[in-house]
Amino acid sequence: YIVDNAADSVTENADEGIDAVRTTLASYTLGSDVENLSFIGTGTFIGTGNDLANTIKGGAGADTLDGKAGADSLIGGAGDDTYIVDDVADVVTEGLNAGTDLIKTALSTYTLGNNVENLLYTGSASFTGTGNALANKITGGVGNDTLDGGAGNDTLAGGAGNDIYVVDSASDVVTEAVSDGTDEIRTGLAAYSIAALVNVENLTYTGSANFTGTGNALANTITGGAGNDTLNGGAGADTLIGGGGNDIYVIDNAGDVIAENADAGSDTVRTTLANYALGADIENLTNIGTAAFTGTGNALDNILTGGVGVDTLKGGAGDDTYVISTGDIVIENADEGIDTVQTALAAYTLAVNVENLTYAGTAAFTGIGNGLDNVLKGGVAADKLAGAGGDDTLIGGAGADMMWGGTGDDIYVVDIATDLVIENANEGTDTVQTALVSYTLGNNVENLTYTGSASFTGTGNALANTITGGAGN
Repeated sequence: YIVDNAADSVTENADEGIDAVRTTLASYTLGSDVENLSFIGTGTFIGTGNDLANTIKGGAGADTLDGKAGADSLIGGAGDDTYIVDDVADVVTEGLNAGTDLIKTALSTYTLGNNVENLLYTGSASFTGTGNALANKITGGVGNDTLDGGAGNDTLAGGAGNDIYVVDSASDVVTEAVSDGTDEIRTGLAAYSIAALVNVENLTYTGSANFTGTGNALANTITGGAGNDTLNGGAGADTLIGGGGNDIYVIDNAGDVIAENADAGSDTVRTTLANYALGADIENLTNIGTAAFTGTGNALDNILTGGVGVDTLKGGAGDDTYVISTGDIVIENADEGIDTVQTALAAYTLAVNVENLTYAGTAAFTGIGNGLDNVLKGGVAADKLAGAGGDDTLIGGAGADMMWGGTGDDIYVVDIATDLVIENANEGTDTVQTALVSYTLGNNVENLTYTGSASFTGTGNALANTITGGAGN
């Protein structure tokens, strides 16, 4: 049927063949029992089907094709076409570079086919919209939508409702208005920030590698994966969930909450707060602020690191390590593990109930122990290490070191010939351990043990010595 006047009337009965209308009119709606519609004009066309399985073809203009209830085939041709898809069996056919085209649908789920750029949900329920490899614009409605643009640089607009945005390109753009529900970004990208997305609340990593996730001023929930994640909620009272891996949590609000499972990696809190106490299953705490800080550990083996201010660090149970600078205070109770202070200060004296001291700088260092069994470690320069009443181990390091063990059965690790070991009479049974090719015991030191693998010459003193060689001659 060639229809070229709006007053033309086409009459067909049911089951009387596959019939087609061809028209030059700007708009046409198929009557009953006619299957197909083709536009043969040159302008813009609006073509509407019926309840049958229609094939509707547009032209070179910007066409709007709506097949209605049947399983329809919609072919727009060139131009910026709009397709109304209202049946799950509708098929849209678009050619490559044939305009910027749009699907409008009220279906609960829809995936864009090839060569169609944009998708708009026109219903009022929840919607799942999926793009293709093009730069798609996908727009949801008032329900709880899930929008996934696919591989291109997509624009996703959820509207009202609790929407989920699947972001798989760093160039994807998410648009959310204020008070439009509680919304979530899901991404497999290595890093993603919702700092500029001021109306998106939540961020979830869906990949398997390491992830850096950053929040905004809202109360965010940020969820990492199995890798080593860095999660920073921003200014709001956030919930941070690292998952497996060695995760880092940046805490900048006293209302931030960390959710970690036992044995899910070695995790670290970095904070600018004035006070922070580690929750369960978090191992390490670092102050990244500039003011005075009080940091408290838990029952695990914690690493507590102070900042540039005068910090107070309390380890609790476990074998804790304190990384300290000028003015920092270390508090340990008795019988709370074997604890260590690491410092780059020029001098440090161990507080009570702290066993070990390690110098982390490069200059000369003076380290003094306490009444416990201390391990004192120097650095690369000429250090001075002094134990006290316990059975101490003194390790001078690379420089020409002076080591005093004090009372107790002390061990001295001597690694250069100019190291000096000082012991007074009747201050325990003491031992020098060395990998030097030769060594002679000084006064008041009883024992000598060679720890190398070459030939060794070991010489005692006037005491009852035990001298132990190695595998060499």
